Amino acid sequence: MAVVSGAGALTAVNLEIFIWLAVGIALLLAIARWGIRWYFLRLLWDDAAVAVAVLLDLSLGVMYRYIIPTMFELDKVAKGEETPTPAFLLRAATYLKLQFAIIVLFWTTVWVVKISFLLFYRNLFASLREHMIGWWITAGFTAVAYLLCWAFQLGSCVPISHYFILGACETPRDIHYSNACLYVAAVGDIVSDLMIMGLGLRLLWNLQINAREKIALGTIFSVGFIKITFALIRVVKIGATATHVNPIWLALWSMIEASVAIVVACLPSFKVLFARGRRRQSESRGAKWSKTFHPWRSHHRHSNDMIEPLDGGIPLQSRGKTDPGQ
Repeated sequence: MAVVSGAGALTAVNLEIFIWLAVGIALLLAIARWGIRWYFLRLLWDDAAVAVAVLLDLSLGVMYRYIIPTMFELDKVAKGEETPTPAFLLRAATYLKLQFAIIVLFWTTVWVVKISFLLFYRNLFASLREHMIGWWITAGFTAVAYLLCWAFQLGSCVPISHYFILGACETPRDIHYSNACLYVAAVGDIVSDLMIMGLGLRLLWNLQINAREKIALGTIFSVGFIKITFALIRVVKIGATATHVNPIWLALWSMIEASVAIVVACLPSFKVLFARGRRRQSESRGAKWSKTFHPWRSHHRHSNDMIEPLDGGIPLQSRGKTDPGQ
């Protein structure tokens, strides 16, 4: 693997602060998600997938914490500011092995978040046969995209054992495949996110609800655009053509994207808090009006036409046409 310089004003301390700040925010949001789901609804398999993603994100942070000093030492060697020593070469060999593992772990973290969304929609579409076709297509593409990341990574240096030797993957072919791996993974990442969002938006299209509710649910189903934005920023910031990508900037933006993916998976859970708040206000006003004009009338909330998954309530029986699977 090559040595690429270009850390700029980013220091080892700053990088570590950014990494743990991103991991900490993702962890806090995940804890809040689990608390909301456990208190108002129940914990499901998509919550377990988020837990796996959080553990992987924490593992990424720990591994980066271990290799950050060597990463910046490599940067100084590439600039000619330091002369490599035998001890440095040993540290560099360990760094390259961990760097390979980190790249794979990053993809896995992001794809596990996708699995959490797919599990959520799988539960939502349990009785909607026509939507399950789109779900299987999306799940299949997501799996293929993940396997392509592995394929390009394993082919980024031939033989693959040279990946773990400093300066061994310097041929134009190796550089081309290494950078192609970045772009192929980004395309698969973004397209699969769009397809997953499309599952919810297609369902929303068939719901006969007022414009305000459609906008609210549309916002819930579109939170993936936040993740897509950071995926695009990551590619723009670290993309390269004639040289290998800079590992320092790769570390920063990979940790940000992985943590943002977890945050995005947690955000829809907070809708249940707003939904419950509005419902209490509505019931309070209704109770006040009833006591004044109809004190004999009892008030019972009927919600048989609602399911309350991640978003706090989706009126499936308000769909524009009856699903043949129901």
